[in-house]
Amino acid sequence: MTITNELLVLRGVDTKSMLFPFMKSLSKWELLLTIAELDGNPDFGIWNYIDMLHTRTENPMTMYAFVKLKIEEGCLEITRSEKKSRKSLKLSPQLAAELAQFIESRRHTSLPEVTNIAI
Repeated sequence: MTITNELLVLRGVDTKSMLFPFMKSLSKWELLLTIAELDGNPDFGIWNYIDMLHTRTENPMTMYAFVKLKIEEGCLEITRSEKKSRKSLKLSPQLAAELAQFIESRRHTSLPEVTNIAI
């Protein structure tokens, strides 16, 4: 993927889209991808998703508040969990579609071969 292609992909995401708030930090982006990957798995709850993050660019309570807001806005949906107190999550159909479109737009570009890099 060239820098120009990467810019085109990123600029293709409307600031009013459901996907855009997740792109504001690495932790939010990782959270989105983690929720998408687990897709409502009843063994995981909100705090499990947050604890699984490797990119720790935001405070866990900030991430929790963000998740709660996204549930209220309808971006994230609560699914049935093994425990009544646990809230498992999945992406709303609209957010899932936006993420799929974003990933597909990136898939159509390839990384250039890197040569002659001084280390």
